[in-house]
Amino acid sequence: MTDDNSDRFDLGRRPVLGGLAGALATGAVGTAAAGGDQHDGTDDDAVRDEPADAPPEAVPNEFENDIEILNYALTLEYLEAVFYTRGIRNIDEAALEQQFEGWGPIQDQVMNRLRVVRDHEITHVETLRQTIESLGGDPVQSPEFDFGTAVQDPAEFIATAATLEDVGVSAYAGAAPYIETVELVPPALSIHSVEARHASFLRELNGEIGFPMAFDQPRSRSEVLELASGFIVE
Repeated sequence: MTDDNSDRFDLGRRPVLGGLAGALATGAVGTAAAGGDQHDGTDDDAVRDEPADAPPEAVPNEFENDIEILNYALTLEYLEAVFYTRGIRNIDEAALEQQFEGWGPIQDQVMNRLRVVRDHEITHVETLRQTIESLGGDPVQSPEFDFGTAVQDPAEFIATAATLEDVGVSAYAGAAPYIETVELVPPALSIHSVEARHASFLRELNGEIGFPMAFDQPRSRSEVLELASGFIVE
């Protein structure tokens, strides 16, 4: 099933952070490794005896310059922004809240929190485009996306959101070491922490621990685009 592709963003609406200060907007560094051991902190001896996951190694550099990294980030931000925009538009708020019955105050706040995430992703799109232009580059255009029933079914929406956030986090663990312009690094790290918060929140909504490992593992550009390609129509 192909969903409505009429999503539009007002790219002149909010020049948040402006110029170089908005670079690499999707940027969380790393993602939790699926299937890793999880600890809840209740057994200190067990935690001490359990071998820690190893710090990550850098993935191969598949970028020619910073503009290419920024356009890579922009493509992923388009994906996230369109996904949240469609899901929030299509899914009944009461049906979504019902998924979290018994969760206390969070049950009544889930949709509002998701709207905040959506607005962050749209802001990231706007800022990345502005940054690319300020560096003399041409921002890539948004692909057409098809999310199928993931933007219609509440449970599938949350599960897919958790996956997309984890992929975005790992993408920037792979790309960040290859940023050449020093001025791009502080804003990249600033936005990275926001994206990591998104990933943790969505993981918890999906019934997973938000921070399962001591280190996040990177993905290469090729690995990330292969995962994202399942949602890209053109």
